Amino acid sequence: MNPFARLPKAIFLIAFIFSAASSVVAAEFPSKTIQIINPYPAGAVTDILARLIADKASAKFGQSVIVVNKTGGGGAVGIKAVKAAPADGYSVLIAPPPIALIPLARKDIGFTLDDFTALNLIGRTPAVMIVKGDSPWKTLEDLIADGKKKPGELTFGTPGSGTSGHFTMELFQKETGVKFIHVPLGGEAPVASGIIGGNIHTSIIGLGTARPHLVAGGLRALAVAADKRIDEFPAVPTTFEKGFSAVEASPWFGFFVRNGTDKSVVNKLANGFRDVLEDQELRAKIVKAGVSIDNLGVAEAAQFLAKELKRWTEVAKAAKIN
Repeated sequence: MNPFARLPKAIFLIAFIFSAASSVVAAEFPSKTIQIINPYPAGAVTDILARLIADKASAKFGQSVIVVNKTGGGGAVGIKAVKAAPADGYSVLIAPPPIALIPLARKDIGFTLDDFTALNLIGRTPAVMIVKGDSPWKTLEDLIADGKKKPGELTFGTPGSGTSGHFTMELFQKETGVKFIHVPLGGEAPVASGIIGGNIHTSIIGLGTARPHLVAGGLRALAVAADKRIDEFPAVPTTFEKGFSAVEASPWFGFFVRNGTDKSVVNKLANGFRDVLEDQELRAKIVKAGVSIDNLGVAEAAQFLAKELKRWTEVAKAAKIN
């Protein structure tokens, strides 16, 4: 008898076994606590988002969903922690653009965007250029003029090398001709505190982090790094209005798992988070935190991220970030 005659049946059997195993995994998932790993300190919009969503996700998944802050390296520590975790869906990363940007700035960092599967693109927040509330710079033109008079004397803070704030500030320098000194601080909340305390001069950070300080007067916004003004702060002009349309940044936030996670688990997580983000009470809280909701699923998120990676790769080359 020809031994190859049985081959199609064997292949079918193997495929059936794997399919059945995948179904079992999906049916059993989750059977324990899910951790949302936040690679940034408490107080920033990433942390606020994670905690808002975790409360609703616990009810959706029927298991506790907790937020664990693993900070350091401008986000790299937490991102690498998820890459190193088992590919079982119980370690979910919440991350803004640095998951794509850090590897462009630090080639030996040990991860790239391709090491992860996007579950959901939650949404985006406008970014604002800020200075201390009582600083002498009333307008963007004031800061640029002073920066040109004092090259290398003024400082800008960022959550770290390769973060969206870093990339956008490097682009700002390139477009305006100023030269500031980069001070990595580990998170947006420390950046805001550093400016309020007079330790650094400026930065571009997400509105969600800046808002309470803008309202309280500790910070002043010189510009919105976008093409539209913010309804809540209508007097703040945009970088587009000021002639710097290349300086655009709307940090996004997404959920990720490491590659190799069973597809059925990926789908269950993605569908669960998508349902959670349709909750009207939660949506109101997220919008109040300064984030516009996109709620993009696996395929849509992948397409969006591919475009973002291409865009910022070009910025990295032009600004010589490496």
